[in-house]
Amino acid sequence: MFKPKKKRRKKKKTHKFSVKEMRETAKKNWGQFLLIMIAISLIVLMGMGMKSFLLASEYFNVTEIEVVDQELDVEGYVFANIENNPNIFKVDLKMVADDIEYRYSDIQKAIVKRELPNKLVVEVLFRRPVAQIAVGATRANYQEENFFTVNKDGYILSELGQRAKKRLPIIYGCNLSIPEIETGHSYSRSNLKYALNFLKWLDDSGFSKQYMITKIDITEPRSMMFYIKDTLEVRIGDRKWKEKIENLAGILNNMDIDYRHEYYVDLRFKDFVFGKK
Repeated sequence: MFKPKKKRRKKKKTHKFSVKEMRETAKKNWGQFLLIMIAISLIVLMGMGMKSFLLASEYFNVTEIEVVDQELDVEGYVFANIENNPNIFKVDLKMVADDIEYRYSDIQKAIVKRELPNKLVVEVLFRRPVAQIAVGATRANYQEENFFTVNKDGYILSELGQRAKKRLPIIYGCNLSIPEIETGHSYSRSNLKYALNFLKWLDDSGFSKQYMITKIDITEPRSMMFYIKDTLEVRIGDRKWKEKIENLAGILNNMDIDYRHEYYVDLRFKDFVFGKK
């Protein structure tokens, strides 16, 4: 059987430079080598000079701060913690952002950016309050209530003192005491979490957009109740919310209720009960 001959690969010729040839080559290219070294040195020196200029020039001192969301007075904090209008390149952006998040419990996330030559831009994402919790403290022979705003995750945003915030539902019966509540911490547990879930369900269903929910009492989840405009008490319990709210919407649509008087609706049983308190 005929086998084709394999072609032999030609060996590449290599040339070994002698010491004499290397010296002659270096002499011929010495001028180019020197120019390259000078160029590199100039680039390094220019870079160092540029860095010194950027860090020393007043042109790059921070004189303006823009906050993307103006809901909270973040500007006052930023200026207070960046002393004497420092050079914009010397500002530790992450440290400033972390400080803002730490000092302002309403801010969930802060991002600080440079905008040359002299401006910092602070982008903030807020935790929005969805309700407020009422916490009682007994003193002598009377009861005091302190109010705290919370977001949808049970995060305590601020302490309001003894005056509740208008147009924000109040949650009662959260099983929390004043000494254990701390602004900036989450308390998404037990009754509070249950009430927040119910409030979210009312929002998602569109019911709370049509009717003003002012209070939720979660002291006993099985007998949970909420209030419309403070005067209509709705006893709903902890089961079959969808069916009960649909029935309640039908009742309210077919009745002319005078919210200047106090009424109650009990939806916990098969036949609802409506009456004047």
